Amino acid sequence: MGGNDIAERYFACVRAKDIDGLLALYADEAVFVSPMGGEIKGKDAIREMQLRVFNLSAPKPNPIAMVVSERLVAVEIEAHMPDGQVRHTANFYHLDDKGFIARLSVYMRG
Repeated sequence: MGGNDIAERYFACVRAKDIDGLLALYADEAVFVSPMGGEIKGKDAIREMQLRVFNLSAPKPNPIAMVVSERLVAVEIEAHMPDGQVRHTANFYHLDDKGFIARLSVYMRG
């Protein structure tokens, strides 16, 4: 699985609210860093967090630009919120040796 593939599959799963497909992209001991700086560790905790997001009418992410290296993918995102607002974020995917997401850091502008 390459970096482009990880990012494309990630956004497809988020848009479809496909929790099993999304979690299949993560390494077992993955860490998710929220825009507020909190760390969520492990697939079970990431599942709980993501299900809460899905239940709150999750934003529709639109990747704008992507930079890919062997084990790092950076994606600039324009996220359309259910209330019509637009948020600008960036996802930084750190991949393990097998190409799974070991760490995902999400940053929000403004």
